[in-house]
Amino acid sequence: MRKKFRIIITISIFSLLFYNFTIADEIRTRFGFYIDLPENFVAIQDQNIGELMNETDNDLNKEFFNDMMAGSSKQDLNIEFYYPKNLKAEYNSININVQREVNLREIRRDISLNEICGYYQQMFSELFKKQIRQYECNYNNNFKPKYPDVLRTKHDSSQNGNFMFQYQFDYKNNLVTLTIGCEPQNCVYMEKNAINVINSIN
Repeated sequence: MRKKFRIIITISIFSLLFYNFTIADEIRTRFGFYIDLPENFVAIQDQNIGELMNETDNDLNKEFFNDMMAGSSKQDLNIEFYYPKNLKAEYNSININVQREVNLREIRRDISLNEICGYYQQMFSELFKKQIRQYECNYNNNFKPKYPDVLRTKHDSSQNGNFMFQYQFDYKNNLVTLTIGCEPQNCVYMEKNAINVINSIN
């Protein structure tokens, strides 16, 4: 379970690396489920992950990241991006990834919340080569009964002064991680849209 949790953290970290969405249309994601695309957002689908890593301007600890990625499959790295047309895309984005046959309920049973929160803070700090502050890390009950177990975290992002939020929850026995990158003045707007995306999954 701890090895599986390490992979989960790896994928969660990967999903927040690319901070860079017109009418709220229902779109089919690469994961097979549908979401309502927020108004004024555009979806970027079927991007090559390697190319995205090469294009990012973030100052990443790539050696650490490569070590973390060892053993993870390409299927694990499926990520879909949603960018707001009215904000700076490099600082404000939403992305989703799905890890097949991973269950947050099992993780919650086997690993304490304090351990999970500590792992995230440590991993983000090592990845971004600076001390990353953790502001929130808790289970959120606002999505019941559709999603009884939702982990919500808030950390500093890799860009100074900005924030990243993550929501993790089970969907059909798969673990969905939704990551929000935002400038402070845009976080309420971005998180509101991300919550609408989560609620629209079908």
